[in-house]
Amino acid sequence: MPFPFASAPSLHRARAFATLSLLVALTPACSDTASSASDDDDDAAAMAGSGGLGAGGSAGATPPTGAGTGASAAAGGSAGGSGTGAGAPAGTGGAVSPSGGSAGGPAGTGGQTAGGGAGTGGSGFAGAPQPMATCMGSFEAVPVDGMQHSVAVDGTSNAGELPHFWDTFGTGEMPLFLKTDRGWGDTLKAHVTDGVMNLGLKSLRQHGLFHDDVGIYKEVNGAPVYDFSKSDQIFDFFVGLGIEPIVELAPMPRDLAADPSKTVFEWDMIVSIPKDFARWQELVNKFVQHSVDRYGAETVNKWYFEVWNEPECCQHKFWSGTIDQYFELYDHTAAGVRAALPTGRVGGPVNSQPIELTTNSMIGQKFLQHVTTDNYVTPGQPGVLDFFAYHSWSFIDGSVNGYFQGLDLLDSFNLKNMPIAITEYGPTYEFNLTNEPQEMDQGAAFAVNTYADIVQRATKDKRRLPLAYSWWVLSDIFDEDIYREGDPFIGCMGLTSRENIHKPVYNAYKFLAQMGTQQVALTVTGGAGVGGMAARTPDGGIQLILYNAQNPGAGPFDMTYYQVTEAHSIGVTVSGLDPAFPFDITAYRTDHTVGNAYTVWQDLGRPAMSAMTDANWQALRDAMDSPPEPLGRALCGTTYTHTFQLTSPGVLFVKLAPAAP
Repeated sequence: MPFPFASAPSLHRARAFATLSLLVALTPACSDTASSASDDDDDAAAMAGSGGLGAGGSAGATPPTGAGTGASAAAGGSAGGSGTGAGAPAGTGGAVSPSGGSAGGPAGTGGQTAGGGAGTGGSGFAGAPQPMATCMGSFEAVPVDGMQHSVAVDGTSNAGELPHFWDTFGTGEMPLFLKTDRGWGDTLKAHVTDGVMNLGLKSLRQHGLFHDDVGIYKEVNGAPVYDFSKSDQIFDFFVGLGIEPIVELAPMPRDLAADPSKTVFEWDMIVSIPKDFARWQELVNKFVQHSVDRYGAETVNKWYFEVWNEPECCQHKFWSGTIDQYFELYDHTAAGVRAALPTGRVGGPVNSQPIELTTNSMIGQKFLQHVTTDNYVTPGQPGVLDFFAYHSWSFIDGSVNGYFQGLDLLDSFNLKNMPIAITEYGPTYEFNLTNEPQEMDQGAAFAVNTYADIVQRATKDKRRLPLAYSWWVLSDIFDEDIYREGDPFIGCMGLTSRENIHKPVYNAYKFLAQMGTQQVALTVTGGAGVGGMAARTPDGGIQLILYNAQNPGAGPFDMTYYQVTEAHSIGVTVSGLDPAFPFDITAYRTDHTVGNAYTVWQDLGRPAMSAMTDANWQALRDAMDSPPEPLGRALCGTTYTHTFQLTSPGVLFVKLAPAAP
């Protein structure tokens, strides 16, 4: 019988709320104070707690749940808030040939988004139906001349769909969902549930599906034996939340490995080639068939199957074989998927950097040459490719230009509709840095800089947006290195710490989740380093998100990121509004001092876990979320203007939400 939630999508959000409610610690909320009853966004009364108090700790402190041990039973943060972002990409794919790709691009249908008043009955741009609320005043005519940067938003424009391609996240090692030690499995599930509720999380990707700790495959007397009991626990959780995963088909089970001694990471992820490619194909087929039997073909058809991880990288760190042997693995994997699910979506080559597409290993070019002309399973016939996947770990130049480099490569093979999934990215691949960019305001600005610049450039050049662009990783429940276990911030890449402290980039994704799915034209003039994008929700609300990211460095290659500067002045103009349509206007930001628990920890002298007091923990919880900055209630006019100050690196989010009646 298919898993019951596969046929009950309406229960996904209710289940998400119930799961979070069960896991969250029952402590007083550290909620923001809204300026009026109309501020129903997820930063106000909907807060359900921001890091619970619990057991553990040191020096007499009462840290967040599990602090001092790395355990946590609560997600912290909000239980209400933003919607689920963009809809699932369309296109089931098929055999690929040089004449064109088979998979469709993102459909970007969008989900319900957070913020703003509900049920206004109209849209806020000129010519919209009349709203139900009453204007309580007019926009103040704030002069915006003389600002260092000028931002203009055309409220009458429609620049096309804006799919939330940022709604996919990595979660590291799949066996961590099963881990009972220090409560890590429950904490990771709570962080994922919080992501669904507040960050628009729609998809997840992680390593370790075929790891022996998940236990799907073993051999008894030389014959394969399959056990899906542990993987069912993980995928039941995903499906119950409505998550449509990118399933990384890896690593190699010990009993199937040609050389089981070839491992990476502390948890011994085996990177060996299989001793039998046909048996590997059978393993893939059995997993996909079991998933179809359990959840239904309609559900599994929304998943994406990614073949391996970074096979070209780092002198065989993640794949012990040759590139040609990876192509053989890819073809057998695709055959295994398609035998169980004829419309299953398969992608590769999952290389480590954009530069590897056409330089160094040239794996991207070689992969496309192979898959469009040949196939190890059916020689002489084109292979299967439904999405083109790779990673970006080279700061802003690689994260933006690297995406368009992938498009150019696909175009050269006449695969002009093939979607791209960037399934890992971040400002640096280095762990355990004294000041990890992912934990600071650097990470928040980097995420918005990347997404906004891709949107603006793709719109200008009339090119497709990514299928996915996945931050690595969602949670500090993560196990790829040795971290500063004695500190509240351990030098990891998660949006949320093990003790449920949100980092600045968490706030950035919370803003992004509230963007509409119809793009509105936004232009920036003035000095360099400031950019952004704007959108509209179906209720007529307008949102704009801006970054200040001055003088970006080369990231991990020279350990320089954005220049830290004093605040820049920014003048914002939103024109083309319906003069009879009232808006509630609210701003949010995350920068060096606002929505930034890391800065507070630094200002406290970077105390170790053992030295953290109750007051220290409370200071981090009080600082971690971006408070609303109310700018107006039920105001009307044709043009809204306002000036802002924003430091570098920093992110500013402004919502014009339909006023509640």
